[in-house]
Order: sequence, then C-alpha cells, then structure tokens
Amino acid sequence: MKRFLNRFLHHFYLENAAGYFAAATALITTYSLLVNPSFGILNASIIEEGKWWDVALFAFRLYSPSESADGSIMPWISMAIYSYVIFFVGRMIEEDLGSPKFNLYLWSAIIHITIGAVLSIYYPLYVNTRLIYECLLIALAIRMPNAELFILPIRMKWIGAAIFVFLVIGRFEEVKMTGSYLPLAGLLFGFSNLVLFFGKDLFSSFRQNARANSWAVKKKEQDVFTVHRCYICGATEATNPYLEFRYCVDCTDHEYCENHLHSHNHIR
Repeated sequence: MKRFLNRFLHHFYLENAAGYFAAATALITTYSLLVNPSFGILNASIIEEGKWWDVALFAFRLYSPSESADGSIMPWISMAIYSYVIFFVGRMIEEDLGSPKFNLYLWSAIIHITIGAVLSIYYPLYVNTRLIYECLLIALAIRMPNAELFILPIRMKWIGAAIFVFLVIGRFEEVKMTGSYLPLAGLLFGFSNLVLFFGKDLFSSFRQNARANSWAVKKKEQDVFTVHRCYICGATEATNPYLEFRYCVDCTDHEYCENHLHSHNHIR
C-alpha cells in the first residue's frame, strides 16, 4: 500500500502546491467578501440539501458570514497576511519535504479540517480553516526549529510553541463557554495531521535535547572540582550539597554518601 501511494504521488502532484492553495483561498475569500457572504459556508441545511461543492470549498474560505459582512478593512488585511504566510511557509516546508510528500500533507490537512467542520455543525468542536495555517507554522517549527520567519529575530520553535499555547488557551475559553470538553477534541483535527507527518521528528528532537542536556550536566559535573564522591551513586558535594560523606572502615579506601554508607557490600 505504501509503495502504491508513493508511486501515485510521484505521478500526480502539484509543484508549488502552497502557492495554488494560497491563490484559491484568496479568490474564494474575496468572492465571499464582495459578492456572496454565504459562499462556501457549512450549516445543516447545506448538508441536508446535498450542496457538496460548498463542503469542498469550505477549506478555502477564511471568514464566517458575520466576519464577511463586517465591512471594515481588517478582513482584507488579514487575508493578505494569511495568503502570504501560507505561500511563504508552505514553500519552505515543500522544499524540505519534497513536493509529493507536501502535497499529501496539505490534502490530508484539508480533508481533516473539512471533516471536523462538518462535525462542528452538530457538536461544539469549533473547527475552522485557520487551523490549517496555524498548524503549518507549527509544522515549520518542528522541521526547522532554529529558522527565523521573515525579519523577526525569533526562532521558529518559540513561534510554534506560542501558537500551540494560544490555541490551547483559546480552546479552554470555549470549554468554559460551552461546558463541554469537545472544543479541545476539535484541535485533534489539526494536530492529528501534525503527529501523522511530523511526530517522528518531534520525538527525535525531544530525545536529542534530553541527551544533550544530560551530556551537559555530566560535563559540568566533571569540570567542577570535588573532594567527596559516593562510590555507589556518584553523588558529590557539588550535586548534593546537603549529603554527608564518610569512608567505610571495612572497605579499602572507598567513600560513600550517608544513603549508602550502611547499605553497601564491602570491598576489600
């Protein structure tokens, strides 16, 4: 199955898929702002009437009808920012993953979000299309944690962490408002795609950081001059300043901390 999928992707994929997605989002959102505020929205009547084109177009629309009818300039400014971010960030991830895999990630994200949005009609999941963009930024933070976005002197890992915290805090506000934990479950429609494609990278990053921190601690301990060291656990007066150390009279020149002084096997 995996072999068939790889062969299929290498024959049917779009170069610069992020650019096409950004352009489609800008066009459909512009149409909803200027012509028809209900274009591409989802509600129970649309599902019952079988208007599946609205379901298919939902992922390319940024605003709800109330936001589209706002009349201010802010929807236009935020649409321009979102379109540029999706293009710029998407290009970076596409160059990193390769076009076939990025196509699969993007289409998988669109399908996940669309399914979540349909379920949000009946349950308070609060899944919207902006989750695609936010998860793209988190994906970039996972793949390129030390990269800097645009002219901001902030590493992507901090931007990704801030977006994640912002999303979770926002969902807890919706939990309070609805009295249900389903809004938190709504995040899974975006995060599940991240775990599916980048979970291995995230786990490897955590494991490497843990190893690096452990090595740094050990190196620091080795660099600090100490007089006492427990023969059993390696504790010193630097790592455990409140421990007492004693030599065992039954051992040949071995020192122990107070935790192991009376519970070790004697060495002669």
